[in-house]
Amino acid sequence: MDAKELANRYKTAVEEKLGLIGKIDGDGDVIFKHPDLGSFYFSIDERDPAYMMLVFPNFTNKELTGGDRGKLLELVNKVNSINKAVKLVVRGSTEANVSANIECFLAMQGEMPTQDLLNSVISRNLAALRSAIESLIKASKGGGDAEEQSSA
Repeated sequence: MDAKELANRYKTAVEEKLGLIGKIDGDGDVIFKHPDLGSFYFSIDERDPAYMMLVFPNFTNKELTGGDRGKLLELVNKVNSINKAVKLVVRGSTEANVSANIECFLAMQGEMPTQDLLNSVISRNLAALRSAIESLIKASKGGGDAEEQSSA
């Protein structure tokens, strides 16, 4: 498995399908910045090229709920239960930073996903992340959106 080739496939998908600039960092991950949301990255696992993980790290923290970590955990759990494919994670007992991930398998074990497949799924995965983030923010303001099923 060629980790560099896999990273280049993700970079190409970011550039061709999202129209954004992708960069491969020192760890081989593909980083890109969305103008409306912030910085994302695809975590490249050379031992499992079929596994895709898109990460939006530390996009908010417990300040979203007025410093109430317990309320944040409840909201994250609600959002996780109704949004497709997305996993919101609260890290750290003090900071309570929230990250969003999409994780899935895109090929047979040990195989790399094709460029066409990556190009075809990247926009929907980013839309699913955005939907979950919007659900969390709306629910934190009492909007109740976390109770509705995501369509992303």
